[in-house]
Amino acid sequence: MTAINNQNSAIEKLCSRAIEQRLGDISGLPEKLVKYVWRVYREFISSYLNILRQSENKPADWTPETLCIDAELTDGMRHFYSDYQHITKEFDRLNQKMDQLQQTDKDRHPNLYQDMIDVILERNQRQAKPGDEYESTG
Repeated sequence: MTAINNQNSAIEKLCSRAIEQRLGDISGLPEKLVKYVWRVYREFISSYLNILRQSENKPADWTPETLCIDAELTDGMRHFYSDYQHITKEFDRLNQKMDQLQQTDKDRHPNLYQDMIDVILERNQRQAKPGDEYESTG
């Protein structure tokens, strides 16, 4: 395996752990929503690691075994005038919407539950770029 493959594998593992810790098991969600969650988490964690590497003078291929997302560092990322700002805001918005979705009883309120999924995916469709079909490996 090359260094890039090792780094991608490590990032996939960090994403998988972060998703599980923050959102729980998402495997029962619609496939498009799962793909969107993975894309947002992958972009955010990759960006977060770049900032973390810079702030700790780590080499470009450094990836921690575990990742604890620091709220102060994340807040700082929201203020960058770059892709970091947009990626971080999308990560925060997704987590807020997923919190709301998880609080909705899909058996008692199936229409509301589906409407919430549609709102999340609508944002994804507006922000999608060509080739934005990401598969999770986790």
